[in-house]
Amino acid sequence: MATSSKRSPNRARPGRTLSLFLAAIVALYALVALIGITGDKGDDSPWHPKLGLDLEGGTRITFQAKAESGDITAEKLEQARDIIDQRVNASGVAEAEVTTQGGNQIIVEIPGEKRANIVDEVGKTAQLRFRLVWAGGLTSATTPATPADVAAQQKIIDDLDWSKLSLDQIIAAETSGVASLPAEYQPGIAALQKEAAGFVCTPDGIDVNDIADKPLVTCDTKTGEVEILSPTVIKGTDVSGAEAVVPQGQVSWVVSLKLKGEGKKTFSAVTDALYKQLQAGNTQGSKFAVVLDGEILTSPTTNGHFTNGESQISGDFNGTTAKTLANQLKYGALPLTFSVNGSEEIGPSLAGTQLDAGLAAGVIGLVLVVVYCLLYYRGLGLVIIGSLFVAAALTYVMVLLLGRGVGFTLTLPGIAGLIVAIGITADSFIVFFERLRDEVRDGKSLRLAVEAGWVRARGTILAADTVSIIAAVTLFIFAIGVVRGFAFALGLTTLIDVFVVFFFTKPLVSLLARTKFFGQGHRLSGLDAAHLGISGRKVTEIARTREEVSTSGKGL
Repeated sequence: MATSSKRSPNRARPGRTLSLFLAAIVALYALVALIGITGDKGDDSPWHPKLGLDLEGGTRITFQAKAESGDITAEKLEQARDIIDQRVNASGVAEAEVTTQGGNQIIVEIPGEKRANIVDEVGKTAQLRFRLVWAGGLTSATTPATPADVAAQQKIIDDLDWSKLSLDQIIAAETSGVASLPAEYQPGIAALQKEAAGFVCTPDGIDVNDIADKPLVTCDTKTGEVEILSPTVIKGTDVSGAEAVVPQGQVSWVVSLKLKGEGKKTFSAVTDALYKQLQAGNTQGSKFAVVLDGEILTSPTTNGHFTNGESQISGDFNGTTAKTLANQLKYGALPLTFSVNGSEEIGPSLAGTQLDAGLAAGVIGLVLVVVYCLLYYRGLGLVIIGSLFVAAALTYVMVLLLGRGVGFTLTLPGIAGLIVAIGITADSFIVFFERLRDEVRDGKSLRLAVEAGWVRARGTILAADTVSIIAAVTLFIFAIGVVRGFAFALGLTTLIDVFVVFFFTKPLVSLLARTKFFGQGHRLSGLDAAHLGISGRKVTEIARTREEVSTSGKGL
């Protein structure tokens, strides 16, 4: 019967699979090189992994807690520590260390070189407050009021109990004017107006006494406009979510907010009243301000009645500033305010001998694995060595890219996770090779044995790697600190093992099965009959089968 020379569409093409996989790895390295060419020249070399605090050192910031009211308690301090930890480790892999000290301090240690903006990102109290604009668009003073004058006006404001004002009265003060407030509050309004007249707005920041239940004179540092704001109508604790997004059909970044509880109800009432003013043509009486730590982020005109508690903060945002603000809001307002009590660069916490010992242990373990594989699998051991090399190359480039992309830092526990993965990767090869050898013992040619053994082995490999990934994910979710680095490294290398064994090891073995050295069972191949423990008639049958396959050119 004639045999068609047309290749079956289902026929395996190991050469093409192997080439595409290696090309993908080369492309990843090319991407790293491109980052080095186009990146910030002040950055570290793109070929140098980001190291953790224990290996490279970093920045230590000491925050001194000061309660706005009441005493500083261990519970409040621990709550603040948790929030700051979430902020600095928002990506989950930066491995900053956040600890409490002395009953009133929080110590933040962040790996990497010192960054000028880190104090603002970490230490902001993020007291987000929604206030109505009682008077907006005021001009910044050129000469500040005297401290004595400011203190006198502030005393008048502080002596009034603004918390007695209802939400309807606060809204009316914007929509109908501050003259609508009860007569007892008019001296306070006059004091606010005098304070605003002497208020200097600077782009470098402002220092105001932001108290939730009192009116506030402040400004938008981006525009320089001074505004008189109402007492807080919605607090930051009513924010249930925040996310930096670019809305569909737009090009500008916004921070999407979701409100909950009383804040959701209040927001509905406020936007209803202000939107009616906008429809009536009163644009000045339809604004509310979003204030972060006393500084106006934006004071937009209300362009709708929002009943579901969802809205957006728009302004002069880029991707970085929008994401920073979203993180600050998403992880809540700190229960305490903080002042910076010191910021310094620190050196590595691990001695060089400890790091050298850890790396030496990894090298010794790798050498032992290689020697064992060569002695036991002989020629097939070279496949294991090649696969380990490819896995190492892929792991290294992923560590580089993840360091640039999500701030992944390599610590000693992370290195331990990479070393542990050597055993996981070797296990996959051993499972495959043992199934392959079983098929050869059953009398199949090597080409047939490779495919049959792979079918039997791949399910076991996937099951074992799935267990490792589940363990790594569970550890990452529930662990804290550098233990998460170990879990992340373990999960990453386990995923890499799946790709290597499927797209490198198996195709490579399929190609080697077509060679005379492996296909005819050379005594150094690891597939010779004697090494497999086969003798007598079985040896003759296998030899005959191999010879037939070799001369006919058939087989997978």
